[in-house]
Amino acid sequence: MVNPLQAEAAGPRIDIHIRPDGIAINQRRPAIATVLAGRPLAAALQLVPTLLPICGQAQLVAARRAVAAALGQAVSPGQQAEQSARLWREQALAAAWRCTIDWPDLLEDEPRQLASLGEIRGASSDRALGAALQALLPGLDQVTGVEDLLAWIEQDDSVACRLARRVMATEYPAGSGLSLVSTDALAPAAARAFAREPFDPLDPQVGPCEVGPLAMARDALIPGLPAATGKPVLARILAQVLDMRVIYRALRDAPQADPGGASRSDRPGIGTGTAMTARGPVLHQVRLDPADPDRVFDWRVLAPTDWHFGPRGPVLRDLAGLAAPAAMRLLIASYDPCAPWTLHPGPAEEAKPRA
Repeated sequence: MVNPLQAEAAGPRIDIHIRPDGIAINQRRPAIATVLAGRPLAAALQLVPTLLPICGQAQLVAARRAVAAALGQAVSPGQQAEQSARLWREQALAAAWRCTIDWPDLLEDEPRQLASLGEIRGASSDRALGAALQALLPGLDQVTGVEDLLAWIEQDDSVACRLARRVMATEYPAGSGLSLVSTDALAPAAARAFAREPFDPLDPQVGPCEVGPLAMARDALIPGLPAATGKPVLARILAQVLDMRVIYRALRDAPQADPGGASRSDRPGIGTGTAMTARGPVLHQVRLDPADPDRVFDWRVLAPTDWHFGPRGPVLRDLAGLAAPAAMRLLIASYDPCAPWTLHPGPAEEAKPRA
């Protein structure tokens, strides 16, 4: 008999196949319900960051909020502050990885910035962490409008600006739209997805739904990006850049703001918790065992990648209009998947894995 924990040891991944008869996105994700159902709440909470190590702190915060809601418990101000601090730190590390590893890989001729990543990971305080992240985007703090942002992209030589210029020079067909859903508006869609039987996190059965930095709009300039750029891929990339500014300012400037997220319970014994990641909100729903409220009956999770890369998601829709693998990779990166991914464009080009 296979231990369910061992079965998940290979970790999550996404394979995107471009075939003559269409596009197929195959995801492998942890089977949360299978592993956590029947366990005591304390034991289940300990396993969450092990099963979901990518954005593990956000996963744990969302899980704790869901459990508290299911038990009818309030989260204290002290707990909220501690959770906020951990979420900002994790978002900074995720944003730093994007800027020092993922984006140089996309540029292909750009070396990974391992020294900068090491400095960020070794930061001695929240202020130092914020300052190290800010150093990856020199000059961004002085940008006060979308026109200033576009001028900064043309003039600066940072990895973020070079990537943005690469996107600007890439051809995309007209009509590839946006399907932005705010965090507040996502709650009812998530409730419908959680209520379906059987629940399938890889197919929330909702139409194209974008929940990343462009939809979160945590920087005041983000809402103006789609109209100013006229290119959804560029708008998403620039939203990621501006959201990094939100993150480093939260760490650099005290006191820290709340990064977002909440808990709710529509019925006793069932709780939903939301926590923010650098990619968007992650949601956990916990159902307690009616016979033993200290034990899990069912556990369900939805992450940004589930909305974006599902069979009804916007990535599948947007890839359908593309032919060039380079344009496909930039589009995929604009949705910032939370798992390693590989694009299999066909026999003409070798598949390239992405961390």
